[in-house]
Amino acid sequence: MKKKNLLLMLLAVMALLLIPVSVQAAAAKPGTVKLSSIKAVDYNKINIKWKKPSGKFTNYCIYYREKNSNGKWIKIKTVNNKTLSYTHTSSAKYPIVTGETYQYTVRAYNKKPKRYGNYNKSGLTTKTKPQQVKLTGISYDEDEGVTITWNKAGGAYLYRVYCKSKDNTKWLSCGQTRNLEFTDADPYTGRTNIYTVKAVAANETAGKFDTTGLPIAVPSDGEGDVDSVTPTPALTIQQMVDEVVRLANIERAKIGSQPLKVHPNLQKAAMLRAQEVSIKFSHIRPNGTDASTACYEAGVGCVGLENIAKGYSTPQDVMNGWMNSLGHRTAILESYASYVGVGVYKTGNDLYCWTMEFSSGPDEKRILTIDANGGIFEDGSTVKKIEFPCNITIDFSKDIPLPKKNGYTLSSKWQWYSVTIPGATLGDNETIKAIWIPNS
Repeated sequence: MKKKNLLLMLLAVMALLLIPVSVQAAAAKPGTVKLSSIKAVDYNKINIKWKKPSGKFTNYCIYYREKNSNGKWIKIKTVNNKTLSYTHTSSAKYPIVTGETYQYTVRAYNKKPKRYGNYNKSGLTTKTKPQQVKLTGISYDEDEGVTITWNKAGGAYLYRVYCKSKDNTKWLSCGQTRNLEFTDADPYTGRTNIYTVKAVAANETAGKFDTTGLPIAVPSDGEGDVDSVTPTPALTIQQMVDEVVRLANIERAKIGSQPLKVHPNLQKAAMLRAQEVSIKFSHIRPNGTDASTACYEAGVGCVGLENIAKGYSTPQDVMNGWMNSLGHRTAILESYASYVGVGVYKTGNDLYCWTMEFSSGPDEKRILTIDANGGIFEDGSTVKKIEFPCNITIDFSKDIPLPKKNGYTLSSKWQWYSVTIPGATLGDNETIKAIWIPNS
């Protein structure tokens, strides 16, 4: 029995010695992806390219983040190992905010042993811009001035209009607007004016523009804000203001319009504009902004049209000049205008600069509707409506309640129509929608 057991043990040891032993080495980690280029190919599209790394891998993982953010990379796409380029198109889940700067990086990944390679921790950086504006038309009216039109540009918060002529070969700003047209009431006369437009994002990043522009010839004898000199009556500035308002209301009564009422904030803006007109005779202020900003700064809500004139010595003369010009007469008689401010500023030799600032309601309110877009506010609601003074500038991060959503972080920008903005000036009732970024 002992010999038999010993024999069995010996056979078992021999069997173990005959079994082949295979040693499997641990799978090597994929190499580091070398990034080669990045480019904002459109206002809402960013393309990144890279080179194939060493080692075995099955996929690439693409990440992005807003520069100077909390440092977390957000994975936006996984592609196969034969892909060396990816274009990120803005979406609600992975937004690209026009004007912001973004970083992108790529990692190689082997799904069988589930191993990632190293990655460029700084990534490649690019800054997005609005679309280039496509100009569509230009026209001239002797009473109104030059009007230029264009198509809507993606990512634009507002548009800046520029002009030049043969005597001024550099592009000069002549105003800005949120609309898709602009009228330059004071073009260069007796020469060809050339206009172009830039789209500007909410954070002031400007897009490319048509460097050729659209030309139009402006005659030298067109009507407009022209000089007219008559003897100066012995009136104080306040008496001149009162007389302009009285004369304007006489004209309004002829067509059945309600009389204009002087508003103190409009009056303050008008007096400032009269002084500015003595420096730069234009509806663009010396600082390059639109005339309406003087009204906003004075606390006026719904801003209307502006009349300007220079060289007239009496209220009657300036009113005659305005009433003989279609554009200025329209502003004075406009039925929606209920309030006015009149500015008078003496320039010398008993000559004056004159302004009229109109408003339909300096103290009007506007409603901002805030859609939490899947999130909730502190009181459990998903939509809030808040009343603000007309044309007040709102910072969404400070001036409105902020919702929350589990698993997501609220973006600093909000969806407004097709663009994302950090704030807005309420010229009308508006609606904004929250943008959520998933937590990684």
